[in-house]
Amino acid sequence: MSRAFRLVCARRALDSHSLIYTPYRISARRLHTHTEAVPSTFRHSTDGGRRITTPSSGHVSESLAQHLNKTFPPLEFPPALAQRLLTHLSHRDSLTGHNSRFSFLGRRTLEAYMMLFLQGLPAAAEHDHSRIAARVLNTHGLGEHVAPHWRLQDVMRWVPPRAGEAGLDGRAAGLHKVAGTMVEAVVGGVLHQFGGRIAHRLFHLRVLPHLLHPGSPIGLPDVLHSDALKAAEHYGGSKGSLVRNS
Repeated sequence: MSRAFRLVCARRALDSHSLIYTPYRISARRLHTHTEAVPSTFRHSTDGGRRITTPSSGHVSESLAQHLNKTFPPLEFPPALAQRLLTHLSHRDSLTGHNSRFSFLGRRTLEAYMMLFLQGLPAAAEHDHSRIAARVLNTHGLGEHVAPHWRLQDVMRWVPPRAGEAGLDGRAAGLHKVAGTMVEAVVGGVLHQFGGRIAHRLFHLRVLPHLLHPGSPIGLPDVLHSDALKAAEHYGGSKGSLVRNS
């Protein structure tokens, strides 16, 4: 696939999904609301060697919304949306809603922003942009290097597969893989609820800076690190607001 064709696809994504220039909102009433009493804090129990997230007190949707609100101030996530974003398909409550759709949306959003970031960099001109995007935005990498900064492992709702369980790939359902899909889902949820401008700032302030690994074969190539840091500084640096106008 030629670079020109990839750029056209990225620009069409912007036009069709309003990833940057046209923020939009969707009412939380369109999301399924689940009000079962569940935890404000989480613990794990063991069932035949299987670690399961179990409730302790409070309402899970409110607790998850509080976590996201604290992690991404001053955004305020509707509880129903927060529960959807942080519930994996493996969890028992996935029958009432899980994050697969938001994870897909978030991954495509991250890929579009990465391509737009790379297209204007002279240092990236000699590199294959699609390979860079695949390397940087690897789901396992997002789970290992971005999710801990958002403390998603503390609240994500999932059930690891039993060893040898039929139909389940341990790598596909492992901790970092699931945490990575949570990162993607949160990005998709931010785009869905708060619009493209905020999702774009989230990418440069809270995602890309955690994917710089000097001297490592993973993450953004070293030659592009200074450009990534400059982009983050443009939006206010590590303490930059997700809503402040640039």
